[in-house]
Amino acid sequence: MSDDLTMTLEDRGTATDSRTDGKIKPESTVSQFLSTAEAARMLGLSTTLVQTLVDQGDLKGWKTRGGHRRISLDSISDYQNTSRSEVSSAAKSPLRPRVTVVIETASLMANLMKEFDQWSFPIDVTFFDSVTEALLELSSKRPDMLVVEMSMPRNQQEKTFQALENFNQRGRTPLSVVLVSEEKGLTSSTPEGVSSSIQLVKGPLSPVWMHAYLTGVVASCRV
Repeated sequence: MSDDLTMTLEDRGTATDSRTDGKIKPESTVSQFLSTAEAARMLGLSTTLVQTLVDQGDLKGWKTRGGHRRISLDSISDYQNTSRSEVSSAAKSPLRPRVTVVIETASLMANLMKEFDQWSFPIDVTFFDSVTEALLELSSKRPDMLVVEMSMPRNQQEKTFQALENFNQRGRTPLSVVLVSEEKGLTSSTPEGVSSSIQLVKGPLSPVWMHAYLTGVVASCRV
């Protein structure tokens, strides 16, 4: 069997058969592979993000002689399962989750908003380009979760951390907060023995991370 024909069988995910005693018996089933466009539709991502996931090793794939990507269906399923487990636990609710996202990097903000429009998550997401504006909005329109990209100088990041902890300590129900920062050594000022509802995540924040986070939100809230 030629290499080209072998690739065709892999592309279509067909099984190889062998004849024994006049009967056809299936041998090992060939793993199914999808094109980049098919994988993007299955994951709800853009083709660019899918290519990035392959380059990062998050999805397993290979290229045909013609330069077309073929992505393992098993690795797509694994990615979906992993994405659901990477989000912090959130209260389960029959309503659409409300997520406030603060992105202070203008180019990243534009990219994320564009990607979010293509994802079609059953989530209400509000974007802000300023932590101060988001904090002012929290009192009147409280979200279920808050994600903050902290790209400001370290001293401002520490003040933001403290302000959010103060906000949670004043309220009856703490707000689930995820702070994404590239700074090392940022710590909670919550007294020892008292659990904090603020989670620190190593940055940088990216569309791939945001997609995984929102996938987890949907799964945890059973939307």
